[in-house]
Amino acid sequence: MILRDDGTPFAPDYGDVYHSADGALAQARAVFIEGCHLPRRWAGRRIFRVLEAGFGLGINTLATAAAWLADPARGERLHVFSIEKHPASAEHLARSHSNHPELAALSRELIAQWPLPLPGLHRLWLADGAVLLTLCFGDIEKRLPSLEGPFDAFYLDGFAPARNPAMWSDHVFKACARLAAEGATLATWSAAGAVRDGLTAAGFTVERKPGFGRKRHRIEAQYRPPAWRVMATDPATAAPASREVLIIGGGIAGAAVAQQFARRHWKSTLVDAASPLPGGASAIRAATLHPHLSPDDALLSRLVRNGFLQAVAAWRMLAGAGHDPGARLDGLAEIAEHAGEAAAMARCIAHCAPPAAYARFLDAAAMSARCGLQSSQGGHWYDQGGWVEPRALIAAQLEYAATRVISGREVTRIAHTGALWQAFDRDGQRIAGAPVLVLANAADAARLCPGHYRLRPHPGLQTLIALQAPGEAVLPAVALTGAVQAVALDAHTLLIGSHCGGRPEPDADDVHRGPLERWAHRTGRPLPALSTHDISATRITTPDHLPLAGPLPDAAAALARATELRGAQARDLPRQPGLYGAFGYGARGLAWSVLAAELIASRANGEPLPLERELADAIDPARHLLQVLRRGEVEPTG
Repeated sequence: MILRDDGTPFAPDYGDVYHSADGALAQARAVFIEGCHLPRRWAGRRIFRVLEAGFGLGINTLATAAAWLADPARGERLHVFSIEKHPASAEHLARSHSNHPELAALSRELIAQWPLPLPGLHRLWLADGAVLLTLCFGDIEKRLPSLEGPFDAFYLDGFAPARNPAMWSDHVFKACARLAAEGATLATWSAAGAVRDGLTAAGFTVERKPGFGRKRHRIEAQYRPPAWRVMATDPATAAPASREVLIIGGGIAGAAVAQQFARRHWKSTLVDAASPLPGGASAIRAATLHPHLSPDDALLSRLVRNGFLQAVAAWRMLAGAGHDPGARLDGLAEIAEHAGEAAAMARCIAHCAPPAAYARFLDAAAMSARCGLQSSQGGHWYDQGGWVEPRALIAAQLEYAATRVISGREVTRIAHTGALWQAFDRDGQRIAGAPVLVLANAADAARLCPGHYRLRPHPGLQTLIALQAPGEAVLPAVALTGAVQAVALDAHTLLIGSHCGGRPEPDADDVHRGPLERWAHRTGRPLPALSTHDISATRITTPDHLPLAGPLPDAAAALARATELRGAQARDLPRQPGLYGAFGYGARGLAWSVLAAELIASRANGEPLPLERELADAIDPARHLLQVLRRGEVEPTG
């Protein structure tokens, strides 16, 4: 981006300006806000959703957010989804916004959360959650089909059709129609004949209006679906009148659910058999968080990226609210096992070319300097990676959510009675109830709600090593994974084990070595240990190492329609109303926890999803039941 003599930002790659020389804010209000008949159209709406093609410098989004916040009759939340192929830098945003002091507070929040230029969806919370901005970085022709509707208003604000035809294609117009709610409005500064014709063919009623500033005309349109069209539906039913959620499971999964529901002002009750919390795999001393890279940016890499970024943002929010999440995100090193693996890791970085602040390759010398240990191989370095103490994180999340915690009570049965889900103990005594129930209790979820989930245990082991001569041994300066899996909890204590690594399976050779021998083998530096203590925990994983997160299936209803549903998609299978699952996290509990919680909270609250359709489908709890249907298997549910 460069600035012209009149101060208008200009994009050399497209030979076009970002906004009218007659004023960006005035254009946003006249062309887009008034053109979509806002705020009249959001009056009386609990949630209003805007889809913008072309985020640019964010003036349209900030102007719409400011109008929403200034309206005393506004609803609960404004959602803005904005697609941008070439994200501007935070510096360019700040320079552009400095001309609009009325947007200063929103601009500061936006810039403070401005994400790295990584493909996919990035959710930003503005004005204490009154406005949620989901940035969609990438090509519009790939991003639009990945979104779930419906949307209530559309802003088309790409560069001129002659200079950027992909933003104004029939593919884009048809995708907008697919995502449109009945009566959705659309506005754009362009009045080109091809734009008018394309929108009309897609089902919009188009009007040409007087243009803004030096433009002669602009377009206002409204979606009028044909009578035969089945309208897009919300990704979830409307939120229940009583904003209460019951969570079964007091580990990393359940606490994250409580936090994300609390951000939507829901009350939460959490029940767990352990006392005190947490129990199970969440009772480990430390867990690591870092991205996953693959040369083709495979589905797993995309999911982990989303989960990683959401977790980092959620924990920073906790810390800002005065709840220490026990997170030390000052970098993490993934060290190669041998020279061949190091070369492959270097090639992966070269091919993917991620922002250096997300991931980079370091050679052996640079890796040694970062880790404070002599490393014979290089590997991946993650600036924002690190480790977390699960107990501290869980406590912070539950404190933030003001969760009512019922510990030491085992749930043996759940039942849906009237509008409530209720949990009962082994004596048949009711423990608690709420309109929405989330099962976040690992393998036990399959007992409470059978659904043909393909779960399997994966044992792990951590070894806590107390040093004989603290200060004499060289401990890692950062968390390590890969060839060495370790965290220095303090100057006296080292933690080694499979739970510290990002790999789903522990190294086969290491299984047969003791922790001290393992450390010496990997680093060449024996430790003068005073004592060792093993901490074992069993994680529950799935065959594809992806979590089960979302609305739980009604297995009995699906099996009763087995022939009909054999060719269906997972999203088409019947669900149990108000019942969700967040389990099967395996070795990536931290990466999955906030991602799954945000997905579930969005669905339960009737909001657009924070994930592309393909990614949400990949972690759908009904996917294993679908396999049963497609294979024609007949077996008891569970």
